[in-house]
Amino acid sequence: MKRFQAIEGLRGWLAWTVVLAHLAYCSGFNAGTLAAQFRSLGLPAVLVFLIVSGFVITHVIVEKSEAYPVYLVQRFARLFPLFAATCIVGFFTNDLLAISLASPGFNDSEFAKVANGVAASNHKYFWSHLLAHVTMLHGAVSNAALPYSEYAFNMPAWSISLEFQFYLVAPLIICIIRNEIFILVLAITVAVCEFWFKSFVGTIQPGALPLAASYFVVGIVSRLTYPYVEGHNWLVPAVALATVLFPLRSELRPFLIWFIVFFGLPQKCHERPGLAANIYSWALTNPAAQYFGSRSYSIFLCHYPVISAIVWFVFGYSGAVPGILLLSCLSIPATIIVSEFTYRYIELPGIKMGRRAAAWMQPPITSGVASQ
Repeated sequence: MKRFQAIEGLRGWLAWTVVLAHLAYCSGFNAGTLAAQFRSLGLPAVLVFLIVSGFVITHVIVEKSEAYPVYLVQRFARLFPLFAATCIVGFFTNDLLAISLASPGFNDSEFAKVANGVAASNHKYFWSHLLAHVTMLHGAVSNAALPYSEYAFNMPAWSISLEFQFYLVAPLIICIIRNEIFILVLAITVAVCEFWFKSFVGTIQPGALPLAASYFVVGIVSRLTYPYVEGHNWLVPAVALATVLFPLRSELRPFLIWFIVFFGLPQKCHERPGLAANIYSWALTNPAAQYFGSRSYSIFLCHYPVISAIVWFVFGYSGAVPGILLLSCLSIPATIIVSEFTYRYIELPGIKMGRRAAAWMQPPITSGVASQ
């Protein structure tokens, strides 16, 4: 299948943006405008991830002709091995983080309360959390039914649950969108579901699919309309429009970031590169962005247990929770090393296992030539 290098690079940027937000939280960096901006980066980055997922999964479904069980086995194998490994480690590192943040010197009592609540819930409701995580549906479970279900074991993994929920129904949603008769019905259903869930479902993050369906749908529609924009160079107008709209409403920003990336995908944008195309290529297709993009899933799932363990280690050594600069200097290299290891020895083997299972499940291809 066609590979979109810019999307790979975007994933790298998004993963490190989430890391930066969690560094601000775990260091207690919460004073001033800069701290608020750092801490607010995580959710928008995840929402862009959801749009990207909608685009990529639609690309897979459109380009490949696979039976639903084959498709689902590969998707499950792509997510679950690393998800499970980081949840096991996260069960223990959540305790370490809670111990460290309980220090009177930590100046963010709200986050310390969350960290302590997650660790306590992990133990008190262990078997319920385990069942929810084995199904990868924990992100959709209300906190009223299972306290801190979305944050249990490994806090960032609530969005992996959301991804898997989308994978379960993506072929059906894509089929509906490709049938123009049902597009209006789908749009109304998504709007009603988002409104209802926001009103009645008690989750901190949009971990249930109806709460984030619009982001996946934007990604789906982007891929289905890509053939119509592939032969055009609309990058400069897209950048100009996004620049004007970006300061207006924060809710629009994930869509605007995707808007720029999407309209920069066609090769025609880079045949006669101007300033916008040069910046686009430099930012998204450089070797570092491509490397971190390929490891973005490992970075995303590994960084929080790594940060938690380092906070505990430094706290135990010095008696004080490390500041954001010290924590960044220790956690970023450690996350790179750990994510490289998990990418090679957990993530890639899981992908290969999914492919082997899919090949076994596929019916044999006949040549169509009668044997003589």
